[in-house]
Amino acid sequence: MGANPNANGGILLRDLRMPDFRDYAVHVPSPGVPGIGDTHVLGCFLRDVAKLNNEQRNFRIFGPDETLSNGLEALFDVTKRQWDAATVPNDEFLAPDGRVMEMLSEHQCEGWLEGYLLTGRHGLFNCYEAFIHIVDSMFNQHAKWLKVTSQLPWRRKIASLNYLVLACLAPGSQRLHTPRSRVHRPRREQEGRDSACLPSTGCKLFYCRLLPTACAAAITSTS
Repeated sequence: MGANPNANGGILLRDLRMPDFRDYAVHVPSPGVPGIGDTHVLGCFLRDVAKLNNEQRNFRIFGPDETLSNGLEALFDVTKRQWDAATVPNDEFLAPDGRVMEMLSEHQCEGWLEGYLLTGRHGLFNCYEAFIHIVDSMFNQHAKWLKVTSQLPWRRKIASLNYLVLACLAPGSQRLHTPRSRVHRPRREQEGRDSACLPSTGCKLFYCRLLPTACAAAITSTS
């Protein structure tokens, strides 16, 4: 298995074709004003990432049936949920060919994403904060594997493991954040847990907190 060139995904890795993030800036006229919600903006960005890389077929979104509830509905303007089984008339966005992979199993989604990255592609796992801990041990193993293989000269680097973790907060439970009109890189010192970067592992974690009137921007760049 190790001699199979597909097992050394870094050799097959191709950069994603990315849209200009500045095209998705949201005008915020004053602090604390209601917005459309940052994940709805992110959804449009991911929609265009999927569209630009449709020919390369090297980008997927993974998640446990939460693509719509997490505000990424714009993806379904250009792709579908991958589905090879029977359908009924009220099914939505199902097709034999799609870039969205959903199953109500966080373990399955994490395994799909890790395998996708290890074979030279790019992906994003979106999940509720309450359930992402289900894959803690899988994440740890992936990070350890990346650390060890970084010391092997023949093992090429693969794309980063990206999480979009969402949490609903009751009014007053946190300082109200204002939507940002820019995309930023994650910083350890940022207030709260809106984003975190794990250097040396190639894993990125970023939070999006859903508030009734305003949201903290949590769009990050991917490597």
